[in-house]
Amino acid sequence: MIRVSTMGLAAALAFGGASIVATAPAMAIQAAEEAEEFDPGEISDEVRAVVVAVQTALESEEAAPDNTALLSQLQGAVPMIQNNDDRFIIGQLMLQMAARIQNAGGTAEQVQAAQIPGLRLGLESNRVGIEQRPVYWLAIGNAANSSEDFAGALEAYQNVLRYDPDNADALIQSALANFRLDNDPAGYASASAAFEALRAAGQEIPSSWHTVPFRNAYETNDVPRVVEFGTALLQSHPSPQNWNEVLRVLQTAARLEEQANLDVLRLMRATNGLDANLVNEYVRLAALRGLPREAQSVYEAARAGGAIPANQEIESELASSIPADQAGLAESEAQARSSAAGRVALNTADAYASYGDNAKALELYDIALEKGGVDAGTVHLRKGALLYSMGQMDQARAEFEAVTGDREPHAAFWLQWLDEQAGATAAPATAEPASAE
Repeated sequence: MIRVSTMGLAAALAFGGASIVATAPAMAIQAAEEAEEFDPGEISDEVRAVVVAVQTALESEEAAPDNTALLSQLQGAVPMIQNNDDRFIIGQLMLQMAARIQNAGGTAEQVQAAQIPGLRLGLESNRVGIEQRPVYWLAIGNAANSSEDFAGALEAYQNVLRYDPDNADALIQSALANFRLDNDPAGYASASAAFEALRAAGQEIPSSWHTVPFRNAYETNDVPRVVEFGTALLQSHPSPQNWNEVLRVLQTAARLEEQANLDVLRLMRATNGLDANLVNEYVRLAALRGLPREAQSVYEAARAGGAIPANQEIESELASSIPADQAGLAESEAQARSSAAGRVALNTADAYASYGDNAKALELYDIALEKGGVDAGTVHLRKGALLYSMGQMDQARAEFEAVTGDREPHAAFWLQWLDEQAGATAAPATAEPASAE
């Protein structure tokens, strides 16, 4: 009988050289059980014959090995397996074939046809080292995810976490699988654990990882989760584009009406997140809500910055509306002071703020709160936005922290923006309060 050389097996067992699975840096592995040592002397005769034939072909210098034919031989040996040493050696040779097929430019399906059975045989043999098992299970889970076998993927990732509870790759992939299985609470918990694992390891959370829970929150109109994972994305990857995308998700998920949309657009302006479409929306809504000066300010800034082309009709319409609007402020203020409720005070405060009369605006916001009859969260939000535009960050933060009710998600993003700007030395962008309810 030909004996399989242990030296010849070394290359076949070197799974790490296959470069098939990409994982995060290894973390502490929990030894859930002990692996048994592979004994090539225990390989059964029928399996040994296949192993020797495959190894001989791989080592031949006369002709290039036929990967397809060799894999077929290994697949044909699976029914011959009689013990765990058989399983291990066939599995390892399949992994070697997967690496060869990949290096030869094979498709993902062709690679996985060799890789996944090889991984499973290795695990079933109990000859795979404990430290390698998370890598094996992760590859199995990723393949199941790719084929939309989300239950199978989740089972594989749970096995990864059995050995390595802080494996961030398995945690974020588990989140994706749970979302696809409509188990949202488990998905969010797993995503949060993945983020924490990377933070603990001193690694940056990829933006693509943030989008896993954030997209699910958007698709299910889960506003609290939009806030939670939207602010997390912005903490890790702040940029005008991300502010634009996150706040547009808030607009959609919260199904905001015009007043609330105007409040969000104000924050978009502060974060430089307005695009051309949103500029046009902002101008339209501000004019519609009786704030022609705010609409004009947004329009002129966008035109000067090249975000939108000049539009003579809009310029003329806004310019013609401003004199009468400004002339009526004194009368509106008197009515606000005499009214039993705070609605007129809130409207008038918004108008004064749009003309830069900040002292009057702040006073009237306080009057609106004192008189009541308005949403206090809206008043605090707009007062905070005005204080931000004045550079009074601590006072603005206090107002945003006081926001409750429907505007609380808006305030959470304002607070995130203040945190982002905490170390900035430049003056904040102008952000006028919007019209009243």
